[in-house]
Amino acid sequence: MTALSVREACKAYGSGTRRHRAVHPFSVECCSGEIVGIIGPNGAGKTTILRMIAGETSITSGDVYISGLRAGTRAARKAVGYVGDPPLLPGELTGAEWLKYVCGHRALNPRERTAMLQWAIELASLEEFVGRRIFDYSRGMVQRLALASAAVVGSSVLTLDEVLSGIDPLVGCTLRGTVAKLAATGRLLVIASHDLSALERLATRVLVMWQGRLVADVSVARLASERVAELSLSGSGMNNRERLLERFSGAVATEEGVAIPLTQGVTIERTMAVCRSERIPVAFSRIRYRALEDILIGAAAESSESKQG
Repeated sequence: MTALSVREACKAYGSGTRRHRAVHPFSVECCSGEIVGIIGPNGAGKTTILRMIAGETSITSGDVYISGLRAGTRAARKAVGYVGDPPLLPGELTGAEWLKYVCGHRALNPRERTAMLQWAIELASLEEFVGRRIFDYSRGMVQRLALASAAVVGSSVLTLDEVLSGIDPLVGCTLRGTVAKLAATGRLLVIASHDLSALERLATRVLVMWQGRLVADVSVARLASERVAELSLSGSGMNNRERLLERFSGAVATEEGVAIPLTQGVTIERTMAVCRSERIPVAFSRIRYRALEDILIGAAAESSESKQG
């Protein structure tokens, strides 16, 4: 079932010569139960996309629908939970008091509110500190509480901005488990994050943003089946690596040399043969699985080439 449909959605600020387009026409469809990551550098448009989906900011042109409901309408806002970066929670309240307040707006009666509150506490493993004031929480505690309250609000879609970043590994493991549980309930989770390794473990697909544009829609399962040859170049090799970048599609420069995707018939043997024929000395080589970092670096390289062109 389609939980999110974005059709040529665009966001611009200002007017005339000062008009800035934060998001260029953007289209994507996501289904219930998916975990969709959004990656890109600061200023790529990730947060703007999340806010457009959640109805937190207006859409300049195009359409966004949440389970068939136009984003920003009262009905759609009831179906979407949003966690900003940083989450805005009332520090003077305890976690329990905040969740009671949120549940009170969703539950039909006191009994349902109590059940909803207990579900939220257990969902994000909040039992240990839910009675403490929020201003005493660590970042990880705040992220868990924010995710739990968003889950109460969002019956269909959750939009999460950097909930997986800046936390210790144990809290990260807890949060990833919570996200997986929510996806298992049929919710769509859209997560903007700089933590690429977390998304590789968790997401079903990843959208790559660059300068307000969607430049790639990556299946994480397919990504895990692809490999990359990393060549560390020595001596004059670094001076001549441009020849390798020209010979192999998708190849990108690294600090040590070059990374070459092993796709479309390209093998490690072929890459080494080219190095020998071009007299490019290789200090060492290795094969690893392709990562989201490769996709992001490739987007940066393509952007740089287009500007030069």
